[in-house]
Amino acid sequence: MDNKRRICLFTAHSPLTGGGGVILRSLIQHLPDLSITWYYTGNKAVPGYESGYLGEAIMGGSFVNDVKETYIMLADHKSTKINSLVTKLSAIDCDEYWIVSHNEGLRLAVELSRQQNRPVHMTVHDDWAGALCARSIRYRFLAPQAKKMTIAALKAVTSFDVVSTGMRDYYRRLTGRTGQICHRFLPEDSIKKADPEKLQQGKITVGHIGSIYSRNDFVVFLSTFTEFFKAKGQEPLIKMWGCHLTINDIPAALRSYIFFYPTLPEEEVMPLLSTCDFLYAMYPLTKSLSVFSQTSLPTKLSSYLQVGLPVLGHGPANSSLAEFLNAHNLGTMWCSNDKNDGFKSLERILTIDPTLKQLQATRDAYFGEKNLTAMHKVLSNFKL
Repeated sequence: MDNKRRICLFTAHSPLTGGGGVILRSLIQHLPDLSITWYYTGNKAVPGYESGYLGEAIMGGSFVNDVKETYIMLADHKSTKINSLVTKLSAIDCDEYWIVSHNEGLRLAVELSRQQNRPVHMTVHDDWAGALCARSIRYRFLAPQAKKMTIAALKAVTSFDVVSTGMRDYYRRLTGRTGQICHRFLPEDSIKKADPEKLQQGKITVGHIGSIYSRNDFVVFLSTFTEFFKAKGQEPLIKMWGCHLTINDIPAALRSYIFFYPTLPEEEVMPLLSTCDFLYAMYPLTKSLSVFSQTSLPTKLSSYLQVGLPVLGHGPANSSLAEFLNAHNLGTMWCSNDKNDGFKSLERILTIDPTLKQLQATRDAYFGEKNLTAMHKVLSNFKL
């Protein structure tokens, strides 16, 4: 007889999508004594997870209808679509719900908690108001409702985990409750040291994967980077995988210095990243996105760590990105769009070469076994 605790995991995105999917898959794979079944909404069922597909996502589609439905959801008004999902999830035979707050997950965490018949654990990868609304033109005016709903959810659920110390502290100020910090899990043998012998003489190449959070800040970086290395007689180039920008978003004078590539699985993109001289990560410098930069944490950093190259961070000095890079001297931060400061950061990044010991220390601090311990603890319904 199987006595494993049965967990119903819900995400408002495919199990194969984005940084959230990467984090969750890494944890589930290493929690074999829990029976975790993944349910989700999205455009369609995805291979390997067909039985967990609950239908189309609530958010998305035409502007007017989407904003209306999202407002109803966040303002805690009666929602036929939310009620339908609650009915489906309530019918699942499980011991506990594990809800990721992304999109409709936030409201579902509140509704399932109101039933009070099974524990509800909530995972927050991005703050609804400070990240999802603040980064979106479509949802920006819904930030007050999103913040109120977030506070309600954090107070209602049995337990919750967050993705950074900044998010933990921010939510503690809002609610008086302390969430468990949980990152992606990386096995110890996943950390490698890049081979410096492969670099091409006379060229300098920067690698990047995933989203760019501010096109304007990135263009400033691209311009500063190319000017700096051209003055040194080196050929500058940026290679970007899985970025939403296109060549048309780049000023014509800079287009020859950048190449866009499609999204690749991590195991395929990491060898390509390792051929670069250093890697780039950014958070927006605008004050309106300060909650986002202080509370989120780019999942790409866990991929970068496995490559073993130094990282040039571009963003606020008080961001989670800066905290990550400074903790074990994995790179340097450029905390403005001032060109001279950018030149100094580029000069510094050429002097940084993280050792395997530094890389392993970062894995232990951020992506080590303590994440499995933390998640097992909350999903086993122990008090934190």
